[in-house]
Amino acid sequence: MKVKDFKMYSEISETPDVFSRLINSEAQFKQAAEKIKARNITNVIILARGTSDNAGHYLKFLIEVRLGLPVGLASPSSVSIYGAKVDFKNTLVIALSQSGKSPDLLAFASASKEGGALLIAMTNNSDSPLAKAGDIHIDLSAGPEIAVAATKSYSAELLASLLLVDSWIGNKREVRSHLVDSSKKCLSNISNLDGFANSLDAKREIVIIGRGYAYANAKELALKIQETSYIPVQGMSSADYQHGPIATLNSDSQVIALSPSGMPKQALEDSMVRIRQSEPEIIWLGSNELALTKERVIKGSNQAKEEESTIIDAALIQYLTLGFAIKNGFNPDSPAGLSEVTKTL
Repeated sequence: MKVKDFKMYSEISETPDVFSRLINSEAQFKQAAEKIKARNITNVIILARGTSDNAGHYLKFLIEVRLGLPVGLASPSSVSIYGAKVDFKNTLVIALSQSGKSPDLLAFASASKEGGALLIAMTNNSDSPLAKAGDIHIDLSAGPEIAVAATKSYSAELLASLLLVDSWIGNKREVRSHLVDSSKKCLSNISNLDGFANSLDAKREIVIIGRGYAYANAKELALKIQETSYIPVQGMSSADYQHGPIATLNSDSQVIALSPSGMPKQALEDSMVRIRQSEPEIIWLGSNELALTKERVIKGSNQAKEEESTIIDAALIQYLTLGFAIKNGFNPDSPAGLSEVTKTL
């Protein structure tokens, strides 16, 4: 089968339409912002699992950088398994979930409201239990995802996060409509990744690094390869990678460095000096600003702002995953042992 025969491909291709619907749903973001501003919010907790948890890292970075509020990622089992009673006074809980049905997320969401939190549910299913539990629901508008490995809903979570923070800040100068055309342009050239997907070797170590906004995509690319090609892959912050895991790196390793346009050079510069000492194969995805002549580059979006480039580049990591799974002889639409709704306690 060819790439275009898979549902995963068609769903990635729907991304511009998803972006258009989200950008045109300004009212739901304004309503959420009004709810937030009416409360004395001093801290934020992001509630998510899996792919949505990866998107949560992007939202965490956005809120900390642009709003200056501390953000933590929830440990749902503290409530669902250990029965913790947490004081959520002055806390905003933002729950991200494609399905809105995972029991542990629902348990934590319920406990957060009982503890005094403001709960915003961001899901792709307005009829889901999580959507109904929220003080306000943000509809991702991604439409049904048939392929088990989430793609367009992840991209939707990234953009919805950006639109929410835009409204929260109340900066009307931020216009994001150009992201629809940027997404179309990215997808029109996406088949250029076929050679990169075919050159990756499943028998050799694959390390994916990112930092800042791109950390979310690094984790997501690693997860997608694990889901669809069944091999262990590390997706890490380039800083964390230097605190131990780099010891496994050697000349047979494959390193994919995510460097979205607009990222400060110092975010990856020092890490790459250490990584190059082991002489691994290095592939850049994004900007080629730090790439050496012998290192290959998957050209990403050329947005001026890193937070926007990260959103557009998400389609590239999804397509790379798709091509790699096909090369390895797997059906990326139906990964073994997985389902669209993962019910954890």
